[in-house]
Amino acid sequence: MFSYWAYILVGPNDTGKTHFQRSLVGHLCDVHYQRLPINVVNEVSHPRAPKAFKTLFTMNRSYQEKASMYKSLERFFRKKEFFKDADACVLSSHVSEEDVSEMITHLKRRCYNVAGVFWSNAYNGRTPDIALLPWDEKLWIENPPCRADRVEAQLDRLAEHFSHFLIARAHTQ
Repeated sequence: MFSYWAYILVGPNDTGKTHFQRSLVGHLCDVHYQRLPINVVNEVSHPRAPKAFKTLFTMNRSYQEKASMYKSLERFFRKKEFFKDADACVLSSHVSEEDVSEMITHLKRRCYNVAGVFWSNAYNGRTPDIALLPWDEKLWIENPPCRADRVEAQLDRLAEHFSHFLIARAHTQ
């Protein structure tokens, strides 16, 4: 890999961030968790992934939901049992400009390119201010409200599309 990317999923509770990560791991790594572990690295096994795209880190719950365990973002990035370097990393945060800004700083210090991932069903309030942070890229996930019995399938399709995006990016970088 010539460049490493971290993707910060930004949105409040019930946006779809955790289910999206679990589905992404299923599509890229062929690992199908009932409950996605916290801060896990999985081996990428997708047949179209280039050999250099070996690992995927997923955070699972938003930083704020586990803040009592992490104590601080400084500690989250310092302790090896929390953040783990990988070829691609997916982190998660509620709509907190201060926390997201600090996440970007820690990731850039590790030479990651950092993309903000914004959700159509969660873009309101303070989210536009977070979009102004020093991202290397901003991505938009169109996740319209739907019937409760269709949410999982919709998030799974979005994760599948995102997995194709990551594979395509890995082929060129």
